[in-house]
Amino acid sequence: MNMTRIAFVVGGALMLAACRLASTEQQDRSDVQRILTAYLESVKTADVDLAADVWLQSPDVVAVTPFGRFAGWDKVKSDLYVNFLQKAFIERRLEPSNMVIRVNGTAAWAVFDWTFTAKLANGQPITSKGWESHVYRKTERGWRIEHLHYSVPPPPPPMQPPAGAPATPPS
Repeated sequence: MNMTRIAFVVGGALMLAACRLASTEQQDRSDVQRILTAYLESVKTADVDLAADVWLQSPDVVAVTPFGRFAGWDKVKSDLYVNFLQKAFIERRLEPSNMVIRVNGTAAWAVFDWTFTAKLANGQPITSKGWESHVYRKTERGWRIEHLHYSVPPPPPPMQPPAGAPATPPS
């Protein structure tokens, strides 16, 4: 009888611990989602104050883009937010899709496809598509972006002539 009670108490304690762990992981995933949503808003508004709330304030931050690699929060702030988002565009919208968020202790990552629609400083509209990944670190202030990488699709290959056709038109 005593062994049954002990097994019941131990089993109950293990179930509570598993529930607490699942609850913490779900809360962390929700917190990362909130930071990612704030990041999207910081891009839309080119707001460096909002960006400062989502990025890790560290020289260890790295952002990799098709137009450069930016090391440290100060470079991300000046080169991505001010020189790129604020100066190159008068409107911006970054729409994610196919989003996946994973959490593992004090690290998390998010991966998504994106569509960026904007108006250049001269008013010309543009749209681009690509893929983005973030690495987050859990800090005393909550989750923060520590690393960002985004890519755009390569240009399509040049048109190939149909099989059997001459490579160059006859003169």
